[in-house]
Amino acid sequence: MIIRDSIPEDFTDVILLFRQLWPGKELSESDLMVVFYRGLQQEYDEYLSVEYNEKVIGFCAFAIVNNFWQEGQIAYVYAMIVDESFRGKGIGTEILKKAFDKAKLRGCKKIELDSGFPREKAHKFYEKIGFEKRAYLFSRDL
Repeated sequence: MIIRDSIPEDFTDVILLFRQLWPGKELSESDLMVVFYRGLQQEYDEYLSVEYNEKVIGFCAFAIVNNFWQEGQIAYVYAMIVDESFRGKGIGTEILKKAFDKAKLRGCKKIELDSGFPREKAHKFYEKIGFEKRAYLFSRDL
C-alpha cells in the first residue's frame, strides 16, 4: 500500500469510490472530472490517493483555508473515502495521518471535516482518531 499525491489517472478509480460514498446520488462523471482536475491544479487543494495493486482504494481531498475562529489557516477535508472492502484495516487512519502531516507543513492550526448524519460508523472513526464534534453544517442551493 502506498499513500501518495493524486495524479490525473487516479480519477477512474476515485469516481468508483464516490459511487460508494454517495450510493443514492446520481453523479455526473464529466462534472466530477472537472472538479478533480481543477483541484489537482490548485495551490490550496491537496489530494491524496491510497494505491494498492495499482488501484486507488482510498482518497482524501482537503483545502487550506483562512479561518477567523482559528486565527489562521486550517485544513478542511472535503472528501474522504476508503473502498468498502478495505475498511477496518487502518487505511483511513493512515491517509488522515498523511493529511495531518501535510497540513502542519502548510502552517495549519487545525484540520476539520463534515460528515452526513447517516454515516454513524464514520463519525465513530473520526472521534476515535481525535476529532471532536463541535458544529453543524448548514447548506443552501444557489
